[in-house]
Amino acid sequence: MSERLVLDLETQKEFAEVEGRRPELLLISVCGVYSYEQNRYDAYVEANIASDLGPRLQEAALIIGFNIRRFDMLVLQPYLPYPVGPLPQLDIMEDVVKGLGHRLSLESIAQATLGRGKTGHGLEALQWFKEGKLDLVTKYCLDDVKLTKDIYDYGKKHGRLFATGRFNNEKLQIPVFWPDRKRDLTVVSKTIQEACAKHLQVEVEYVSRTPRAGEPPQQLRRVDVYHIAEPYFEGYCHLRRDIRQFRLDRVIDVKPTWQRFSVPADFVPTAVAE
Repeated sequence: MSERLVLDLETQKEFAEVEGRRPELLLISVCGVYSYEQNRYDAYVEANIASDLGPRLQEAALIIGFNIRRFDMLVLQPYLPYPVGPLPQLDIMEDVVKGLGHRLSLESIAQATLGRGKTGHGLEALQWFKEGKLDLVTKYCLDDVKLTKDIYDYGKKHGRLFATGRFNNEKLQIPVFWPDRKRDLTVVSKTIQEACAKHLQVEVEYVSRTPRAGEPPQQLRRVDVYHIAEPYFEGYCHLRRDIRQFRLDRVIDVKPTWQRFSVPADFVPTAVAE
């Protein structure tokens, strides 16, 4: 079974209770997941992580979360008989840092993007665990899974998330690139290189970093490729009827056509910039 899973977990301890701020020592109280393929939310207590959740994570096509690389997956590692690093992961926090240059909380992104936030606080979940109220911990954890899923769905659909500036109330846009499928970058590069050399127009499914108002981020474009300087290529875009620059890693799929083109005699490659 190959699933796309959204994951979040709650711990038994906070960093102040363990040595060296090591996530692997925090221990899991509840781990929640949502499966797109099954359209179902599941919660796992500590005793069931290795036997029930472990195989699902190992077989997953993608594990989606917020700060999962530096936290959730490290907390999970002691429970799993395989390394978590190679697992296919999409960490929303990584795109936040890439877009803004600094980290923000799930609450901040959710409020700016969805207009709603978390249903509680992590410290409350810690206290509930110590009081034996696993039902409250489970509900809180799955609420966070749903919030993370909704943020991912919004970013995937619109190609962007939003955040509020740390020092003012300015609403900031964070571009994201989360396609359902994507050709291997080496295949994309090779195909475009060959089309450029043979002067064959290519048809690309491309996700724009800054789509025009009213347009979806992902569109089909026909491009006469004049020049390549990886990770960029440049040429005449028939959609825009002008010369444009593109990033290879934003191409979802590409195929050459039999339509030939000629490079204008006055064409001069521009300095690549996004």
